[in-house]
Amino acid sequence: MRTAYAIGLAAFLAASPAMADVVIGGGDHDAVRHEQRADQDRAAAHHDQSQAQRDAAMGNYHGAAREQNEARQEWRDANHQDRKADRDDHGGVHLEVGR
Repeated sequence: MRTAYAIGLAAFLAASPAMADVVIGGGDHDAVRHEQRADQDRAAAHHDQSQAQRDAAMGNYHGAAREQNEARQEWRDANHQDRKADRDDHGGVHLEVGR
């Protein structure tokens, strides 16, 4: 029985240099940071939207359009950060096989 283990271990050690390296890593675990950034982006979007409404009420339509565009960009950024947070929250397992 010991001979079988010794032969198996010898075969494993002989084959080891020929085997590929396998690296398994998780995501960057930054889900909380991404969620905080998304919250900041949403707050900025709300602020920009409110400013756009104030500008429009005052007759400053050019300023209102600019603020509206900034609000849309902030919403896009918030959605992007939410997607990053979801990816990191679900593990984001990364498998790398190479020689």
